Amino acid sequence: MSDDAAFFDRHRDRQARIRVPAPGERDKEFVQLGDHARDRRRILVWKVPIGSRLMQGQILCIPFLLFADESVRDEDATLLPIIHEVMMEANKDYGIDVPRGHA
Repeated sequence: MSDDAAFFDRHRDRQARIRVPAPGERDKEFVQLGDHARDRRRILVWKVPIGSRLMQGQILCIPFLLFADESVRDEDATLLPIIHEVMMEANKDYGIDVPRGHA
């Protein structure tokens, strides 16, 4: 069981978390985010809710860069809106139309 799966198993009320990436984790994706200090790298981890149209129950690990002076609270109320915004931007980048009521 991965550390992320174990986290969600221990914290069944949580749907998201933020953590420092493991050495080498998602390096290619982070490079694509442009020049940045490595200590700003974080992984947003999202347990896709049951009932979602795609990938329900899967755990997604999303590369994320903090601003130099930013801290992000490790709580669903803070993380879920950030993940939603990231996913909506990804939809635009890939030309996916989001049905009304899901934006």
